[in-house]
Amino acid sequence: MRNFKRTAAILAAAGALLAGAAGTASAGSYNGSCESAGGEICLYRNANFGGGLYDTVYSKTNYSGSTYYGTSVLIDNTISSVKNRDYVNAIDVYTGQNYTGARTHADPGLDLWDMAVFGDDNAVSSHCFENNAYCPG
Repeated sequence: MRNFKRTAAILAAAGALLAGAAGTASAGSYNGSCESAGGEICLYRNANFGGGLYDTVYSKTNYSGSTYYGTSVLIDNTISSVKNRDYVNAIDVYTGQNYTGARTHADPGLDLWDMAVFGDDNAVSSHCFENNAYCPG
């Protein structure tokens, strides 16, 4: 019986250790931190990667109703810079909802510091990771 309790305690401790390690190794969507582990896209209000931050690990067909972390400021058509923290997959950002309008491509790990490339700063309304089969090609 004593060996069983000891084995159970060791397994519980090992499980807790593994759970803690897994929790720190992956990015958290919409937690206010632009993380590279797990591959996030980070959208910023200011062109110098400042101001409001919206971070996500998911493709978004539109930003309607989404806000910068910790604020009530809507992100749709207010984004001035983008960081692709996915070091495997490229992203495309679009001026229109549902992956429409002008498109800019960001290779894995690339920062887009000036969204004026669209001819109209702050015009981003959707983004898609290239590994998403539902994204236009």
